[in-house]
Amino acid sequence: MTHNLMRMMGIMKAVYITILTSLALTGCGGGGGGGGSAVVKPTPASFETTEYNAQYGLGKIKASEIYSDGYSGSGVTVAVLDTGVDLDHPDLIDNIASGGYDYVDNDSDANPNGQGDYMSHGTHVAGTIAGMKNETGMHGVAYGAKILSLRNAISSGSVSSSATINAYSGAISKGAKVINNSYIFSSFSSAGGNKLLDARTNDIVQVWAAGNDSESNPRNYALAPNESGYEDLADSLIAVVATDSTNTIAGYSNKCGVAKNWCMAAPGTSIYSTVDTTDNKYSENYATMSGASMATPHVSGAVAVLRSKWPSKTAAQIVTILYDTATDLGAAGIDTTYGRGLLNLDNAVFAQGSLNLYSPSGSSYSLEDSDLNVSSIVGNALNKSIKTAVYDKYKRDYYYNLDGAIVSPGGVNLLNELKYDSEVFTVNQPGFNFYKKNDSINVNGQVSDYTLSYSRNTPLIESLSLMKNKVDLNMSSNFSLHNATHLSQVDSASTFGISKSGNVTVGAGVLSGFIDKDKQHSVNGFSLSALTQPTDGLSVEVQLNQLNEKDTFLSNYFSGAYQTGNAKTNSVSLTAASELGGNFDFIAQASKGRTGVDTLSNSVVSNITTVDTSGYSLALIKNSFTSKNDKAYFSIKQPLKVDSGDLTLRTANGLNADDSISFIDQSVSLKSADSEKVYTLGYSNDNGDDSKTSILVNYKQNPSHDSNTKDEYQTIAKWSRKF
Repeated sequence: MTHNLMRMMGIMKAVYITILTSLALTGCGGGGGGGGSAVVKPTPASFETTEYNAQYGLGKIKASEIYSDGYSGSGVTVAVLDTGVDLDHPDLIDNIASGGYDYVDNDSDANPNGQGDYMSHGTHVAGTIAGMKNETGMHGVAYGAKILSLRNAISSGSVSSSATINAYSGAISKGAKVINNSYIFSSFSSAGGNKLLDARTNDIVQVWAAGNDSESNPRNYALAPNESGYEDLADSLIAVVATDSTNTIAGYSNKCGVAKNWCMAAPGTSIYSTVDTTDNKYSENYATMSGASMATPHVSGAVAVLRSKWPSKTAAQIVTILYDTATDLGAAGIDTTYGRGLLNLDNAVFAQGSLNLYSPSGSSYSLEDSDLNVSSIVGNALNKSIKTAVYDKYKRDYYYNLDGAIVSPGGVNLLNELKYDSEVFTVNQPGFNFYKKNDSINVNGQVSDYTLSYSRNTPLIESLSLMKNKVDLNMSSNFSLHNATHLSQVDSASTFGISKSGNVTVGAGVLSGFIDKDKQHSVNGFSLSALTQPTDGLSVEVQLNQLNEKDTFLSNYFSGAYQTGNAKTNSVSLTAASELGGNFDFIAQASKGRTGVDTLSNSVVSNITTVDTSGYSLALIKNSFTSKNDKAYFSIKQPLKVDSGDLTLRTANGLNADDSISFIDQSVSLKSADSEKVYTLGYSNDNGDDSKTSILVNYKQNPSHDSNTKDEYQTIAKWSRKF
């Protein structure tokens, strides 16, 4: 017996010589990209005009970046407490808010009143904040914002305490989101401090000049958070020191000092801006001025831009963003000269930290970990330019095209054709067969009319089909017929089966495996088969299958924010093999399936309707093509594709007024507009000297059911010999 077993067990080695080519061809007919014009986003450089460059401070704070994003302070009112603003200035007139007031003279004329060294001070500050973008002179940081002129100082430069307190009340009542304070007092008062607290309660950012005394600390109200009882002001009050054109602290400017945690720097030297057209000091409508007073409106303008872009953010949140995104100057980190650093509007609007997606349940997912790994069954159906909001560490909304989350299926790996049967082990005994090839195992035992089987790492067409010998041409790992069926999704499968022969052979089997090569996503199911021969030379098999996927559906794996639950696919496959005569065989396969997918409460994918799929293949085989051991065939195949089914995404769509996330439903069909067709010519010859030759020519049209993917052409020539 031992001798017989040794004789029946063969250890076979093979050497393959394989020539592989793969050519990507442009699509032949059909398809084509959609029409319509693309929206071209303007570049930052396109905003760096003569008007922009006239005020060098804009470049120092990198303002053009946010202009290219479409924001310039629109909808935000900035209160300017100063000597008054020239309300009719040609570079300000369209950006003047109604409701201005003169709290010095107690009238509604908020223009400067009378000549003096500081007559144009408020107008200059206003121009730096919101000078109009009109190709004239210069423009402000927030050229879309509105200026609310509240006069609290006279043209000689004297500031009234009572007028300032009343002006603060006016700014609060008239809806200002920013108060610019380019002035100082000789001392701090509790009455003034309390009014600052009122502004904080009303969610207003207060921007204060540090002063021009070359001192180590800012003056009075810029130091308000350092006063007992007023510490809470530190979250929404900004003290501003002045830098020059080299980003160095100006010699005249006070430093941040003890206010370093609520202090930052901005350009303040030789700032070009608007002046009062009736000011006798100036012959033109523009002039340069220097001081912390000129640095302060840069920050106020930046606040206006951020509050325009993200109106739901609180004053404290906006201030934190400006601090965290400032350019570090001087000693590393927060220091007593520059405080938090130089205002950087580009950084301030750029997403900070990791980007996250949110589901309606409130769950948050990293954008990097949220992908749509689509199978070829879906094709290009999800390439629909669906936008969704993503959020940075400050929960600011940015917009992301869903196309960026799609991981498309890989193409044919022709290197698989280089694999050879490194080890084949067989045992053949009456009623028992054992076959091992590489990591594939098949075991069959027969009792009377029943056959029991077990397989591992074997294509399911070989382990579960009752007519596997007819449909498996055993010529290529990539271009077999059976991958038009639903069972072709399963990889690394193990199966147990039983069949009973008779006039109608019936079989049943259970299976488990994975839908991916890395064995991360499991699948299990069962199969029921019936094989009959209604006439001589015709075999027909009907196969009913059920596949249960754990966290995928139809081999699509959605991760992170897009994850899905369990999926169940019921399918029916019909295979017919006919002997036509003249050594010709004809094989036809058709498969249809219906898939139900569970959605998860914490996912952006809120619903998937029933998904219908189908695939088919047709093959004509000529046996004994040139000799008794060879054959040739031609096949046409449509791999599985979606016929109908919709997916609904409940995607984030921005921020509500209360800073909560808003959501909208966006539905997309899972049916691809295109169909893949695979045309294959094949030839194989068992040469009779323990060698085999195989040649295949393959043309794939609309790979993965996507006409935007170039058509593919492969040729394979393979020769193997056993030793």
